[in-house]
Amino acid sequence: MASDHSHPIQEYARVVREKNLLKLRLLSVDRQLATAGGAWKSYLEETRLSIIEAMLALEEEGDSYLLLMRKDGSA
Repeated sequence: MASDHSHPIQEYARVVREKNLLKLRLLSVDRQLATAGGAWKSYLEETRLSIIEAMLALEEEGDSYLLLMRKDGSA
């Protein structure tokens, strides 16, 4: 029975790790944006938006694993 739950749990843990790494990247970009100018600032703003989009996608993926684990737990 534990093997039925391990895949969603492992995948959820992966999502959490990836989100944490993206949070660190976002923090780094935000710090660089504070002093950036010109083309570099535009690049950082685009990078920031890409990071946020990736985080939102991971959030949705994580939510689907949580839902799956809840369904498995109530069965």
